[in-house]
Amino acid sequence: MATIIDVAKKAGVGIATVSRVINHSGYVKKETREKVEQVISEIGFVSNEIAKSMALQKNNLVAFLLPNSTHLFFGELLNSVEKELYQRGYMLMLCNSSERIEKEIIYVEMLKKSRVDGLIMLTNNNIEPFIEKQFPIVSFDRRFEDVPCVSSDNYQGGVMAARYLLDNGCHKFMFIGDDAQGEHTSVNTEVSKRRKGFIEELRRQGIHHVINIEYPLGDYNYIPETVYQSVIDHPEVDGIFANNDNIAAEVVKHLEDQGRKVPKDVKVIGFDGGRGGYRLNKTITSISQDPDAIAIALVESVVSRINGNKVNDKIIPVNFATGETA
Repeated sequence: MATIIDVAKKAGVGIATVSRVINHSGYVKKETREKVEQVISEIGFVSNEIAKSMALQKNNLVAFLLPNSTHLFFGELLNSVEKELYQRGYMLMLCNSSERIEKEIIYVEMLKKSRVDGLIMLTNNNIEPFIEKQFPIVSFDRRFEDVPCVSSDNYQGGVMAARYLLDNGCHKFMFIGDDAQGEHTSVNTEVSKRRKGFIEELRRQGIHHVINIEYPLGDYNYIPETVYQSVIDHPEVDGIFANNDNIAAEVVKHLEDQGRKVPKDVKVIGFDGGRGGYRLNKTITSISQDPDAIAIALVESVVSRINGNKVNDKIIPVNFATGETA
């Protein structure tokens, strides 16, 4: 296997020059850089990243803990985070917990044993007792004491949904979500602000009665039959805001199975961006999160923590995604 010494000899330059070319650090004349890169290509030299990481006591590896990698928005976010990490010289390790706390504990223990340099974490479990705050951890949408958090502007998303439904003639409103995302559980999450922003904006506009349908926090793809029954039990509702696009899509299907037309009879807004296919014959009107902007904020935060810097919380703006359900 060719070494950096072989590259330097064939290119007629010093080892330090080859190192600067490989690591894109320091000044190297254009002609010299091109010559070194040509030699690297010709002799098949591959930089030994493992040896480099051992010397630096780093693995250049960041773990991303997700509850469900099949969730459409999480999949988009995962893709964006991987790209952003790679551009900064880090590889991504996916830790799909399936929402099981025992798996999450194992991944956190990996960080403690320095097998990964940092951890981006999204969880709905009560894992805080197992986290050592001095390690480079950044959370997404979840609040832990002394751990920086990146989230979308969930509260403003709820406000935007309320205003849109009001502006488009709705009079009776319903919110559908899982267990108020924090107010009835030990979980402290920014997601609960979607409901809060929605209801508080309606109150500011003189609407004080909102039907609030909540069900136990659990599988992202599971919606209990009681939710559908609640929709049937309230035929007067003409404006629905759902906690995510999956809920919105399932509610739309159910409404139309019952003979109610969406959006003519009932307007439905989701949250995530309406980009995924949910086997509907229409696109979902939704509050859109920006996976690329979130990924940049998450990666900037975790890399900064790896480098020993203090990191502040970050809130990423959301946008209204016009669709065909509201």
